[in-house]
Amino acid sequence: MTGAPSPQERGSGSEANRSRRYPPLPGQLKLPLLFLLLLTLPAHAQRLDSLQAAYPFLRTSANRIENASIGLQRFYQRLAGLPLHPAALPGGRVSVVHIGDSHLQADEFSGRTRRELQRTYGNAGLGLAFPFGVAHTNGSPAFHTVAVAGTWQARRALAAPDSTLSIGVSGFVLTTADSGAAFTLRVPALRRPNYSFNKLTVLRQAGPAAFDWVVSSAQGRRLGLVPGVGPGTAVVLRLDSLRDFVELRTTRTRSAQTSGVLYGLLLDNGQPGIIYNTIGVNGTAVRHFACAPLFFEQLPLLEPDLFIISLGTNDAYSAGFDPDLFARQLDSLINGLRRRCPRAEVLLAAPPDSYRARRYRNPDLERLRTVLRAYAQAHDLAYWDLAAVQGGYGSMRQWRAAGLAQADLVHFTHAGYDLQGLLLYLALQDGFAAFRAR
Repeated sequence: MTGAPSPQERGSGSEANRSRRYPPLPGQLKLPLLFLLLLTLPAHAQRLDSLQAAYPFLRTSANRIENASIGLQRFYQRLAGLPLHPAALPGGRVSVVHIGDSHLQADEFSGRTRRELQRTYGNAGLGLAFPFGVAHTNGSPAFHTVAVAGTWQARRALAAPDSTLSIGVSGFVLTTADSGAAFTLRVPALRRPNYSFNKLTVLRQAGPAAFDWVVSSAQGRRLGLVPGVGPGTAVVLRLDSLRDFVELRTTRTRSAQTSGVLYGLLLDNGQPGIIYNTIGVNGTAVRHFACAPLFFEQLPLLEPDLFIISLGTNDAYSAGFDPDLFARQLDSLINGLRRRCPRAEVLLAAPPDSYRARRYRNPDLERLRTVLRAYAQAHDLAYWDLAAVQGGYGSMRQWRAAGLAQADLVHFTHAGYDLQGLLLYLALQDGFAAFRAR
C-alpha cells in the first residue's frame, strides 16, 4: 500500500494509540457532564427501540461505532468541551468533515446528523457551501445559489486529475471568464436551524490573472472585497451583522485579470458549537478523491477534528471489484488526509446495501466492507457498519417497500437518508457515552 507502515510500525503505532490519553480540557467538570450523558442514554435507547418497532428489518443492535474508544478519542475529548466549556477550545467549535458520493451531495443524510449534533452541542454555522445551483446540480436545501450574470462552468471530482482545472476542497470547482459574472446565495428564512452567517470565507484561486470578487447585500451595498492577488486561497470577510443573503460578483481592475475560479464558501455565525462540513459529489469513488491533490491541500482550511468517510457504493457498483486495488486506493486517501490534517481522526462508514441494474444483489459490497473493517482495525480507525444496521445483504428491497429507498435500489428517499443521519448520530452519542463512562 502506498505509504503504509510496516507491520512492525503498525503494531508500535497501535500500542501508542491504545496508551494515548489526552489531558482534560481546562476547567472541565467531568462529573456533571457524565451525569448529563447518563440522563440522555435512556432517551437514546428509546429512540432506537422506536426505530426498531417502526422498521423491523433494521438491526439496531449493530448501531455502534467500532474502535470508538481508540479511533475517536481526541474527537470525544473535544466534544466533551461542548457545550459546557466552549472557551477551552480553539475557536469554541468542533469541526466535522463528512466526505461521500451521491448519498451525501443533497445533504439529507449529513444534514440530519448535523442538526442532531448541533441541537446537542451548539450551532456554529453551516460550514462549507458550494454554489450547486450555479453549477446546475443538486445540493443542500440549507442554502440556495442562483447565477444572475455571466457564464459559469463547473467540474467535479470525477474529472480528477485534471491539469487544466483542479478540483478543490468541495470536490468541485467553479470558473468564469466574464468580468461582472455574478451569483447570489440565500439562506431560507423559515428553515430551521437557521444558517445565517456573519463571517464569510471565500475560497478562490489567487494570482495575477484572477478577478477580484465584490460581495454585496440584497440592497446592493458593498460588504467586502476579495482581491484576486494575495496570499493563500481563503479570504475572510467579517460582516456587520448576521446575513442570509449575499451576491458575489467578479470584477476586473487590471487588464491582466482574465478569470475567476471558486472552490467554495465557508459560512460561520461566530457561535460556539459544531461545524459540520459536507463534501458530497455524485458518482465519486475513493479513487477520485485520492487523485485530487488540491482537494487535500485545501482540507486544512476546514480545521477538521473528525473525517467521516461514506464512500464505496461506486467502487463496488460494477462487476470486477478488486479488493486489493480498493485497499490501495483507500490507503492513498487516508494517508492524504493524515498528511494534511494529522490531528484529525477518521471514521470509516460502510456503504449501504444496494442493487446492480435495479435487479441484482451486489455481493461485492460485502467484500468491500471486509476491506474497510480490516483497514480500520489495522490502523486504529473508527468504523460504522451502516449496511449491517440497515438489515444486511439484500435489505434494500425492504427499505424500498417501506418507502425509504428509490426505485433504482441504490439511492434513498428523503425519509431514508434522514433515518441514516439519525442512526449515525445515535451511534456517535453511544460511543461518546461509553468513552466518558470509562
